[in-house]
Amino acid sequence: MTASDNGGRPDEVSDIERQRAELAATVGELTDRLDVPTRVKQSAAERVEEVRNRHDLIAMAGGVVVAVLVLVLVRRRRRK
Repeated sequence: MTASDNGGRPDEVSDIERQRAELAATVGELTDRLDVPTRVKQSAAERVEEVRNRHDLIAMAGGVVVAVLVLVLVRRRRRK
């Protein structure tokens, strides 16, 4: 559609097209914000990735597991 087709000036047409693009972007952003299940999944995936990249936390958790296992084994041996 050109400016001569609708009787408007070229700058009016470009202004309308710009407004349509802005409106489409706004609607897209609102749609993304309202899609809660997808946002939760993305957030959980980000947190999992953060934890996987923290080798110190993984090592600490492994140490705690080993300590608990040793404690359980020592207590069982003392009861016998």
